[in-house]
Amino acid sequence: MENVQSTPGVRTRLNVLLVGSSEKNYARLYNVLTRPIDGQFRLDHARNLEEALPLLKRSHHDLLLCDYEAGDYTALQIVHELRKAVPQLPVIFLSDHVNRASLQESVEKSIEKKDGKENLSSQKILNAVNAYCNERQLQKAEDMLRKLGRAVEQSADMVIITDRAGIIEYVNPAFEAVTGYTQGEVLGLTPRILKSGQHSTEFYQQMWQTILTGQVFHGVLANRKKNGETFVIEKTITPLRDSDGQISHLISNDRDITDRRRLETQLQMTHKMDAIGRLAGGVAHDFNNLLMVISAYAELMQDSLATGHPLLRNVQEIMKASKRAADLTRQLLAFGRKQMQALQLLDLNQVLKDISKMLPRLIGEDIQLTIVHGRNIGCVRADPMQVEQIVMNLAANARDAMPDGGKLTIETASIVLDESYVQK
Repeated sequence: MENVQSTPGVRTRLNVLLVGSSEKNYARLYNVLTRPIDGQFRLDHARNLEEALPLLKRSHHDLLLCDYEAGDYTALQIVHELRKAVPQLPVIFLSDHVNRASLQESVEKSIEKKDGKENLSSQKILNAVNAYCNERQLQKAEDMLRKLGRAVEQSADMVIITDRAGIIEYVNPAFEAVTGYTQGEVLGLTPRILKSGQHSTEFYQQMWQTILTGQVFHGVLANRKKNGETFVIEKTITPLRDSDGQISHLISNDRDITDRRRLETQLQMTHKMDAIGRLAGGVAHDFNNLLMVISAYAELMQDSLATGHPLLRNVQEIMKASKRAADLTRQLLAFGRKQMQALQLLDLNQVLKDISKMLPRLIGEDIQLTIVHGRNIGCVRADPMQVEQIVMNLAANARDAMPDGGKLTIETASIVLDESYVQK
């Protein structure tokens, strides 16, 4: 609580009580009101209701100024209690915007008209309150700018501010984290340093045409980091106009969606493979029905031909091809996840012998194929078609790794996978 007296020896004509303001704001108002012109004012200050009530009881006050924020019910409660103690005391709420006519009416009611100086007193009160309210507005504007500055600095999205020509004047920490460029490296440059070369000249022309006509640009761009990596962003560029309505700056807000795009691509590939699997399964079922007819008629022909008949060998080849096609159908069904594994005891050496004629055609003539069959390797429990598919996939990978030709060796052996082998 403060009680400030006017200049000694000069009669104070108007006692004013300020309630609820900060010490800094009180000092500003005091300096305006008690400026040594004629010593007409005394300004008391109470930070809360407990400080205001003793002041009102101790001395007479002509005017109550209450620092008020919109929605501040505490200030309203303080005034309500004070009006109980001094019901006739005029009250002025100091907010961001004050109605000057209402303010002048309240001030004039509180001023004793003596020596024809009431106009000077009321004008001084009005000027002080206006100066105080203007200062409040300035403080709020400064606080808002600080909040906006902190929000931009802490934003996870990249923020770039350029002039009308695209010269970079500001980038936030998120820009530095994503691109690898520091603020000092990019100031004075243009966002062209991030160009990846994946967009046409027409794309950028359309972007600038949109911006310079005052419209907001929305788009997806592929940019390049300082280390050469490509990243994808959702870009929004907003033109900023000056007091004359002319575009003076451009504000770009960029969101890194590289990971999201990668996940979307993987999801699309998964859906595509699932569709291919369903298609392969459907084709395999239809093809399998045709093979059953071919196999059945081939068996009937075999039964009707005598031993040594010249056509018997042809029929047997048809049956072998039909069996091989049935195995291929099972692979398609397995790929389409429409058939369970057919597990059985297998001799891996025999599996390799069955596909040894197919592998050279798969890997090409430039690669020399050697198959080494191990001794006493025992049997394994597996699906023969899947084992064949694994070997063929490994052979295809080896072919791709040797574009200029080479040597491919496939060997079977019995080994023990002990702890030391696993750690290698």
